[in-house]
Amino acid sequence: MEPTAPDLLALSQSDRQFCQFAEQKHILQPKQLALALKIQKQQRGPLALILWQLGFVGLQHLAEFWERMPSGAELEALTAPRTPESVNESIPS
Repeated sequence: MEPTAPDLLALSQSDRQFCQFAEQKHILQPKQLALALKIQKQQRGPLALILWQLGFVGLQHLAEFWERMPSGAELEALTAPRTPESVNESIPS
């Protein structure tokens, strides 16, 4: 059973980004991803770590992916709720 688009849309942003990374690097087979997604529904853990626990990705892949991820401060800025005032401040006059 291959994962479908709705399965991937239900993932967190980080998990979707890891799926995109794995697809670009040709790391995973669709059956591996489908199994990991099934397990993730039960365990509710980060997809990248579940894939590593299953032996589908190596530590070098995890390290490469996390090096590409924004730092904590950058991530917080990207995910912080935006108020109307903060949106107006970010629009150039």
